[in-house]
Order: sequence, then C-alpha cells, then structure tokens
Amino acid sequence: MINQILDILSKLVSCRSISPNDDGAIQFCKTYLERLGFMCEVLTFSGVNNLYAKLGNSSKNLCFAGHVDVVPPMDGWSSNPFDLVIKEGKVFGRGTNDMKGPLASCLSSIQHVIENNLLKSDTSVSVLLTSDEEIMGDHGTKSVVNLLRKRGEKIAGCVLCESCSPYGSGEYIKIGCRGSLNVDIESKGTQCHIANAPVLGNHIHNFIKMLDSLCNNRIDRGNERFVPSSIQLTSLQTSDNPARNIVPSKASALLNVRFNDEWTFDSLEEHIKNCCNGFYVSFFRFGYPFIGSSTSFTQFLSESIAKTTGKSPEIGTDGGNSDAIFIKEITDVVEIGSPIINAHIADEFIELSDLERLHHIYKNIILNFS
Repeated sequence: MINQILDILSKLVSCRSISPNDDGAIQFCKTYLERLGFMCEVLTFSGVNNLYAKLGNSSKNLCFAGHVDVVPPMDGWSSNPFDLVIKEGKVFGRGTNDMKGPLASCLSSIQHVIENNLLKSDTSVSVLLTSDEEIMGDHGTKSVVNLLRKRGEKIAGCVLCESCSPYGSGEYIKIGCRGSLNVDIESKGTQCHIANAPVLGNHIHNFIKMLDSLCNNRIDRGNERFVPSSIQLTSLQTSDNPARNIVPSKASALLNVRFNDEWTFDSLEEHIKNCCNGFYVSFFRFGYPFIGSSTSFTQFLSESIAKTTGKSPEIGTDGGNSDAIFIKEITDVVEIGSPIINAHIADEFIELSDLERLHHIYKNIILNFS
C-alpha cells in the first residue's frame, strides 16, 4: 500500500505545478481516475485547469477535494524540490505535505475501495481538484463550484484533503475558518535631512509606533467557535531611498487580519481606521468567518476517524484559508489532512506514517459513508 502511495506522490511531485500552472498534474489525476472507472471532466477557466471526476450516479455523492498546485520552492533546499526523496521515515519534496501527499493517500484509498468492490451500490464518489488554490484565484474551485451549482450537481458532503492539522494527521477536523481582511496603510511626511528630523519630525517613527500598537494589542478573546483574531504585519517599506541621510516622504505597510465572528467587515474596518488616525488606509476583503459543516456530517467523520485511529479527533477552525470557503456554498465541507507546520517550508516533508494513516482514514470514510 505504501509503495502505491509513494508511486502516485512521486509523479505528482515531479510536476512543477507552481500555482496556477498544474504542469500535467491534473491530466495525471484524470488518467488515474479514468482507469478506475470515473467519468472525468477537465474544466478550464482562463487558462486554469481543474478536474471534476465522478463514479456512480447517486445523489449520495461523497466528494474529496483538493489542489495540485504548490508555492514556489524558494531557497534552502537540501535536494531538488521536485524530486521525491525518502530519508529516515520522511518523504521530502515540494507539495508532499501541502497537499500532494494527502492527495496521493486519498487516490490510493479510492483505488483500494473500488478494486476490492467495497463501494456501496447507493453511493457515488467524486473528486474535485484545482491548480490555483495557493493564490486563492477566481478560476479554480470557485468557478467549478459555480458550474456544478448551475448544473444541479448533488454532493452530500465533502472532505478537503488539506494540510490543516495542528497535531498529527487525522487528529483534527477543521470545520470552518476565520475571515480574512487585507489592509494597506501609508504614512506621508516631510522629506528632510536626518539632521533636521528632530525639528521637522520623522513620520516613520510614529508610523512604527502605531503599527506596533495595532498588531500587538488584542482586539478580542475569541469564542467557542473561533480562536482570537490576529493582525499580522507582512510588509514594511519606504519609498526608494538609497541614501542613509534622508528621511523619505512615504512609508507603507501591508497587513492581514484573520478575524472571528465577533466582527463584521464594517466593524473591523472602522476599528482599524480609528487605530490608524492620521494615516491613509485601504481595505481588500477576502472572506468572512464561516462554519462549513453540519453537526451530523462532522459527527460522522469524527466517529469514522475514531474507528480508524482509536482516538476521536479534535474539532476546530484554526489555520488559514482554503477552498472550503467556496465549497461550503453547495455542501457540507471539512478539512482532514496532514500537519500544517510542515507546509510551505524549505525541505517540505510528510512522514511515511502520516501517508499510511491518511490512506486508512480516507478509505474508512468511504466505507462508513451512509
């Protein structure tokens, strides 16, 4: 079984599928599923390739979703990031954790169920894959979901095989997500010689003080559904300034706010404006807080995982955004996958034991689905 998973994963990792280019990964998955009897459709929107594959015609349709795209490898790798390397129980390569590894385990589990004639006669299984998840684009899962809705396609529940667990694989079911708000802030002041800054003022000093206060003062304590909101600085720069003896006239900062349902976009933006009084602020709304799964679907998955691992998983909403924000519009959706701490790092990896565990978890979810 593990050799089958590794064979799938090796082929997926070899695809240099830096978002939104799938580099053949979508076609590989299509061919793989067609051999198992799936009806497969590549759906291309503005050059982004997506796949919707389905086996069976039942409205009791269990969907597995995910993405084949990865973030750029960047520097710091000990080996070629697009070659699978196995060492001391770990499998290295870009996307092994997020999320080609969980996807390989999912595909192998589907193959096991089908080849052993274990799929219930009244159950369909489908797979929805995209190649623009890492950039949260408009031409991936979002467009596929809109098309499926127009067609009246029925999906009874969806498992997103995403890198999401703060613990081990299968020890966490992510049922929702905090909202996301991007904030651009600009400071403008007097350009001057640094010798005159004590007299004319250095606006960058005040800018930094404001940013420090904004980011480090807790704005809520969270609630039973969501952890506390978080404001994080992602970029800080001045206008191009090659000289060391000039205070530049402009400085800017980029921030992201992950916020819970104690806030609306309007109330959060008003709070930030008040904190940034005297500075220029603009907002870019991405997504609002949501719970994507009904209690019954979450309970089914929790019980199914407990049968597999002997331990009930924790249920929560920690972590980043995913395509669940789009899938929730048509069905119950959760994320079940690998430990997120190993995602997007140099020498990205997944444990061999995680691949095996996820194979069994996904397999038993199919077998127990009713």
